[in-house]
Amino acid sequence: MKARLSNLVASRWYYGFLAILSFVFVLLFSRATSPLYAYIGADAAIFKQMGMAILQGKTIYLDYFDNKGCLLYFIHALCLWLGGDFVILIFQAISLTFTKILLDKIIALYKEGESRLYILLIALVLLLCFYEGGDLSEEWSLPFICYPLYKFLRFYKEDKLLVVKDLYFIGLCFGVIAFLRINNAVPFCGFLLCLFIEYLLTKQWKQFFINALSFTGGVLTIAIPCFLYFYLKAGTEGVYWMVYGTFLYGFDYLGVNLKASPIWVICYCVILLVFFVVQLLSRKSQKDIWLPIVLAYLLFLLTFGTNCFGHYLQVMLPVFLITILTLDTQYVIVKKVLLSLVLLPVLVFLIRPIGCMALEAFGKDKYSENYSNFHNIIEQIPAQERDSIYNYNVDGCGCAILLHEGLIQSNKVLFARFSFCLEALKKDKLPLKAEKPLWIMITRGYYYPADILYLRDYYTEQYVLNYDNTQINGLFGMKEDIYFFRRK
Repeated sequence: MKARLSNLVASRWYYGFLAILSFVFVLLFSRATSPLYAYIGADAAIFKQMGMAILQGKTIYLDYFDNKGCLLYFIHALCLWLGGDFVILIFQAISLTFTKILLDKIIALYKEGESRLYILLIALVLLLCFYEGGDLSEEWSLPFICYPLYKFLRFYKEDKLLVVKDLYFIGLCFGVIAFLRINNAVPFCGFLLCLFIEYLLTKQWKQFFINALSFTGGVLTIAIPCFLYFYLKAGTEGVYWMVYGTFLYGFDYLGVNLKASPIWVICYCVILLVFFVVQLLSRKSQKDIWLPIVLAYLLFLLTFGTNCFGHYLQVMLPVFLITILTLDTQYVIVKKVLLSLVLLPVLVFLIRPIGCMALEAFGKDKYSENYSNFHNIIEQIPAQERDSIYNYNVDGCGCAILLHEGLIQSNKVLFARFSFCLEALKKDKLPLKAEKPLWIMITRGYYYPADILYLRDYYTEQYVLNYDNTQINGLFGMKEDIYFFRRK
């Protein structure tokens, strides 16, 4: 078996095997897009609705708002135009294939033969820990995170100088991530900072400026078309809302503080502590990569891993992997203990995706029940009025049920609840008295008192949807009544 695996890794069919493995992975675990499940997913629903808005000729951010980068919505628009969810699944498989190829190249810097495949399978398990149903900005960002890390590691480990072309493509990757979700670039920022600091400390001024310009050129290759698109589509107002949604809102929403959940803090502290222990016990101490890896962890904690759910940890997958690959001590038992300590806090998160898959596959399908009940409501609403539903505060769940019927909410702000906290959206969000929506979809809580008074006087309750997905999503699920009011 060992010889066969070594032959597979060395064969020309290896990347084909990784492609098949990627397709199987997303088919089984990307519940948001896989035909095996009814689940849509709140984030995935919003991405698809933004894609639908693009296909309808709308200006995203200006006509419909969400806090991710425009490339994410363009990808979904293209996939929906080509054929829908299954096309998104194919694109996910392609993205994951490139991620695994690049991870394999990173692993090959440290391991040979069948060990590469074993470590790659560990990487897939780690990915699954944070997968959260698939079709998330972090998943789409992974290949663009892995490429720069591979180039940096070759530079540190094999003394392969980064040439102009390398820095241009690293900048290109940064540009792509910036317009997917800027915070996802944090893992390789530690390496980038260390690289340019080294140029300055060693007084390589020429190298510093040439590579800085090359990196900037790569970023601009992505940024300029994005800015031009919104300027030509909606002028300076379109550019303003794109910049606000892509960059400013993202940082405002996440916050820059230390309010991370205790479980994240414990996991990171354990991993960081073990990393330092590994370096102290290592025979081949790789001091060159200590600082950038630790800096990547700390940047993630300070500017990204706050106020977030577990799936944000996806973007740290390559750094987790590098930590594992630096386990290089002369005692086998020490290697095993250290590997266990690194993996244990991460594998805690494996419970949820496996549990969700099992419940949806073998238990009572709450999503199908919710969508069926909503379909019965929609059937009673006149066809010409179905595009007039104002998602007042149901947020992602509201987007998901509307998407199931091929509808987009009538109001601009897709994340209605968070708009109450952000000044720019507060000013843009008109009271119901000014909006005068035909239909309103609302739950109890998170509303302006004046709106409720207006709702009471000018609307009548027509339907109630008993929405429940807590069986599958647990603490992240929602179990409440969604009310549908129509203007008198």
